[in-house]
Amino acid sequence: MSFAGRLAYLLAALPFLADFLESGRWATSPLSLAINAGLSVLILVIIALLRQARTQERRINSLRKLMNQAIIHDLKNPMTSIMGCLSCLINDSPAPAVQDRLLRIALHSCRSQMALLETLVDTTRIEQGELKARRAPLVIREVIHDILEDAKGAAAHLDVTLKESVATDVPAELNADAEFLRRILANLLHNALKYTPAGGSVSLDIRLEGDALRFSVKDTGIGISPKHVERLFDKYYRVEGSDQSTRRGSGLGLYFCRLAVEAHGGTIRVSSAADQGTTVVFDIPKAVKEDRGS
Repeated sequence: MSFAGRLAYLLAALPFLADFLESGRWATSPLSLAINAGLSVLILVIIALLRQARTQERRINSLRKLMNQAIIHDLKNPMTSIMGCLSCLINDSPAPAVQDRLLRIALHSCRSQMALLETLVDTTRIEQGELKARRAPLVIREVIHDILEDAKGAAAHLDVTLKESVATDVPAELNADAEFLRRILANLLHNALKYTPAGGSVSLDIRLEGDALRFSVKDTGIGISPKHVERLFDKYYRVEGSDQSTRRGSGLGLYFCRLAVEAHGGTIRVSSAADQGTTVVFDIPKAVKEDRGS
């Protein structure tokens, strides 16, 4: 039985225990000493469970506080960038080429804010069963092209090489939720770029595994300590105590990836080691039509 279940069971029994004690029947029972001993043990158990509940509540509140701070930071930074670009456009009358660059920066910042807000909303909707994967035919190379085009600007700015590899046997049309797939890949590529130093590389590999499509995002970044790997896809989890702790984030991006992959019936996993890069692999099962090649 879970902690919450044990606590609920004991709390439900308290009214009956109170009635029994108030009646005084226990005092005249030949088992009064045993009842006293049992009550003492029960009280100690309840105290221990309540202390555990308080500790868990503090941990959840601490995680919520960190998450709120990270979200505020992630929303404030793009807004500062947008305000700076607009202020320059209004007050400085820059040359057309500079105007174009400022508008592109502002647009990128708007997209960053929208992506974070969508992740916040859709994570809750998936958890509550209100949002499910809607499979439909999609052209995989178009999806990949769009994702990589969006990532190229950040890669160039960070001096990171972006690579792609699509196996020749991957069919042109696949069966998956295109929006979920775009956001999974965008999150993974964004993370890989963020933690890869200048001169490094990030690669996207796509291949078939039976009727499943396997995606791999590999980087030559700073890597992740083994003690953090198992929790990377937990809600609000952020790696602390390393260079990664200086790169803020809401702790929801990878959690959303896990939910979106699992909504397809797939799995996602990561292999990494400190200073040896990271590889994230996920499978989308039943992505290939059964009549392919017939």
